[in-house]
Amino acid sequence: MTKLRIKTKILLLTLGITAFCALSFLIMASYVMHKGGKDILVESINLGKDAAEKSRTTLEEQAKLNLTRLVSIQTQNGNRFFNATRVEVNIMKNLSKFLWVNTNLKQPLTDDTNKGNLSYLYRLAPGVDKQSVKKEFLRLRTMGSVFNPHLVNNKNIDSFFLGTQTGINIIWPDTKGKTNKPYDPRIRPWYIEAVKRNGIGWTEIFRGASTSKLLIACSGPVHDDQGKLRGVIGITVTLDEMLDVISSQIKDIGYAFLLDNKGNVIAFPALGHKEREKDYGMTNLLQIENTSLKGIVKKMVAGQSGFSKIRLNSGEKFIGFAPINETNWSMAVVISSKKALKLADETKSKIMDYTLKKQQRISKQIYVIQKYTILFFSIILLITILIAVKMSDKLSKPILNLIDGVQHVGKGDLNHRLEIKTGDEIETLANAFNKMTNDLKLYIQNLKETTAAKKRIESELQVATRIQASMLPRIFPSFPKRKDFHIFANMDPAKEVGGDLFDFFLISENKLCFVIGDVSGKGVPASLFMVITKTLIKNEALRGIPPEEIFISANNALCEDNDECMFVTGFICIIDLKTGQVDFSNAGHNPPLLLNHQTKDCKYLKVNPGFVLGGIPDFSYVKQSLHMSPGDILFLYTDGVTEAMDPDNNEYTEERLWEIISIDKSWDVSLIIESVTSDLKKFTKGAEQSDDITMLTFKYNGPQP
Repeated sequence: MTKLRIKTKILLLTLGITAFCALSFLIMASYVMHKGGKDILVESINLGKDAAEKSRTTLEEQAKLNLTRLVSIQTQNGNRFFNATRVEVNIMKNLSKFLWVNTNLKQPLTDDTNKGNLSYLYRLAPGVDKQSVKKEFLRLRTMGSVFNPHLVNNKNIDSFFLGTQTGINIIWPDTKGKTNKPYDPRIRPWYIEAVKRNGIGWTEIFRGASTSKLLIACSGPVHDDQGKLRGVIGITVTLDEMLDVISSQIKDIGYAFLLDNKGNVIAFPALGHKEREKDYGMTNLLQIENTSLKGIVKKMVAGQSGFSKIRLNSGEKFIGFAPINETNWSMAVVISSKKALKLADETKSKIMDYTLKKQQRISKQIYVIQKYTILFFSIILLITILIAVKMSDKLSKPILNLIDGVQHVGKGDLNHRLEIKTGDEIETLANAFNKMTNDLKLYIQNLKETTAAKKRIESELQVATRIQASMLPRIFPSFPKRKDFHIFANMDPAKEVGGDLFDFFLISENKLCFVIGDVSGKGVPASLFMVITKTLIKNEALRGIPPEEIFISANNALCEDNDECMFVTGFICIIDLKTGQVDFSNAGHNPPLLLNHQTKDCKYLKVNPGFVLGGIPDFSYVKQSLHMSPGDILFLYTDGVTEAMDPDNNEYTEERLWEIISIDKSWDVSLIIESVTSDLKKFTKGAEQSDDITMLTFKYNGPQP
């Protein structure tokens, strides 16, 4: 990408500002010209939208009211129809009871005398003798003349039926295409349920044998005066005809359907079959995926009534619903919101068309004015370009001189001087640049001296690290000819030099002293204090005095002239290698771990805490003792082990140290320290080491011959 020169940038800046001002003027002029027409236009649009929305809202509320009223009326009609059917069944019961009880009534004795009555289907149960029930049949069949007016005037009634305890079955009118084959009504569900119900009631939905129409039957048992069951009589009712009558009232904009109390679609009009497949897709609407429709279905099943606006696959719909209490069903009427609100949409469209034409006329007038404004703007812009070229030459010259001076300094010429006299910020910048070159020369000189001093300090620290390492035991095994004990120790300082210490040495042929300590602080001061402490303790121990007296003497020496108030924790042990007797004393240090070889047990020693060395003069330290058996191990450590932290500042803890040593089955002094070191690295996960880490392991093997 090509970089722009400063002259070009100044030119572009000048032009940009001018163009911005001119463009702002153009926009302002256009705004002022456009505002008057736009305000009128917006007001007209808002009025049109408001009128359209209000008309739509009014029609929507009216549709809701009409739909709710329609559903209410139709469910009332449905309840009246089913109640009337129940009354008719009750009349049939009384009539059939009368015919059963009055056996002495004179009736025609042949089938030929039944001419003029309603046709019927007559069947007998298997094994029933026709002659034995002939008189009963001839009395009962006369009910056909009573049923005929009902079938003519009520298209919802499909048929009347009768079943007797003697095995007779009669259906009015006759079902075409069926013969009088044996048929036992007494074992049919409609008969058994009516007897079990012991009252008039409704059956489940079923399809007619000849027409395949959806039917429901209202039936009841008939008893004589002695309470003896004589039979069951009832009426079958078609649902599709009734629903088509309801749907015909709204056939241009919707349809109706019936649900039972389980969510099953009982009846759906022929005019809605396509929409039914698209919107519902199943006979049980409680299983439909449309959550809005499912919520309405649950309300219908619960016997509630209401009105909702929902979206189906075929579009947005208004749905009103109410229960039919007689049969525990629910009726819903669904109409298209688009068709119901067609008038409002047409009104809104006309208003918006008029508004669009008005907008086009106003826009055309504004365009003419804007054309002349742009011409004026172009002339102003051309004059501005000529002025900007002159100004950019004058402004860019001192900046180019400044760039040239920077390039000289960039090549290493710190003696180069800038001579710019513009009387503005560029001159100030040139003077600051001259001062910067002088400061840079001084800084380079100081940096060279500082770097040399830092190298000397680093070299001295490396020497101090090697000196400190040489002062601590570092050759293992340290006593290769001694088989009565093994000892191993390690220190890992947090800085170049550390403040932890450890030491071990023979006081006599059969007495070994080993000690561990932790100086307050880190770095060079702690390492110097460590050297003094280590020397004092070793000198006192070699005198052959007990461990508590060694600490008393070392403490008093460290307290003298301790202006920096430094101190050290320590733990010292002196073991008799013949007997295994260990005398030890503690100066505020962590308690060591004892590994018992016989019991394979690992535990922390119960020690007197004592006080740190270098803290209080003439402090009396306590001697404690323990007996080590062959194979026993003492593990000494500093708090850099137990207080090591992971990246989340969680401590390693004494509990984890005990666990890792307890599971170590090597019983080797060096491998124990390696196990702890490895677990520490795993725990800290690379976090910065916060303190020196020191460990010492002593194993007593027993007296040697």
